Amino acid sequence: MTFGIPSSIKSLHNIKNYIVKTPLKFSERLSKETNSNIFLKLENIQKTGSFKARGALNKILNISNNEDVLAASSGNHGAAVSYALSQKNMTGTIYVPKNVKKSKVKNIESYGSKVVKFGDDCLDAENEAIRLSKENNLTFVSPYNDLDIISGQGTIGVEIMEQNSEIDVVFITVGGGGLISGVSSHLKSVNPKIKVVGCSPINSAIMINSIKNGKIINTESEDTLSDGSAGGVEEGSITFDMCKELIDEFCLISEDEISLQIKNALKYDEILVEGSAAVAIASAIKMKSFIEDKNVAIIICGGNIGSDTLNKIL
Repeated sequence: MTFGIPSSIKSLHNIKNYIVKTPLKFSERLSKETNSNIFLKLENIQKTGSFKARGALNKILNISNNEDVLAASSGNHGAAVSYALSQKNMTGTIYVPKNVKKSKVKNIESYGSKVVKFGDDCLDAENEAIRLSKENNLTFVSPYNDLDIISGQGTIGVEIMEQNSEIDVVFITVGGGGLISGVSSHLKSVNPKIKVVGCSPINSAIMINSIKNGKIINTESEDTLSDGSAGGVEEGSITFDMCKELIDEFCLISEDEISLQIKNALKYDEILVEGSAAVAIASAIKMKSFIEDKNVAIIICGGNIGSDTLNKIL
């Protein structure tokens, strides 16, 4: 298992002064419901409200101050890049799909970068940003197809091992695959017996469906509450082979299951989660026979849920 990923331990040293070391919180509610020991890695309280700050910082801190930066995002990565740039008194341009949530645009702009809406899907926005970066010799910061980004996300795995070295299974939501590639690479390098479950909404499971078909297939996604993980995967992305090798089990989740876990996380665990985080929680419940009597980590990947969406669910 050699993918040439920079050490996540080294990456954590690089970014530690700019991030929150998030808690690994025991969940009585989920532990009882699944007859296992469930711990929630609370990246919803990370800088910018999601895990994406880790990878973006690891990338941006390594570039020179006079580079012009472009990124593409459904929201969270854009905010993370904007935040990382602000730490160096820089700004960039973030391409987002036209259907992006207003709250996520505000989050990006709050750190100083410019937002441009393009296309119907985050892959459309991504392809446009890549095209412009190549034409104008600008720095494109990918949400997942970049070893520095992947290594930065892997710092979550470093913290989990420091907080509880007895973890047997980890549930991680899959979009482009940067988070699950980074975290599982580190976890399996420490303990190869750890099982990794890749979780996606039924309405947008591009990476999972691609792995099942043996190649990247960008079928059209349907609307999903898990907008942070929705959309296509860049052709030739390094995360495809990594996900294929590192993910042990897959779990697909309905919109009703996502909605219920957003509601229950707030009601019983007293945490605000976005749809992509609820996907991982719902997956653990759905696979309770698989995790019985085991120590389980669920990555609560973000908490950036719009008030309109939350009000509808509640």
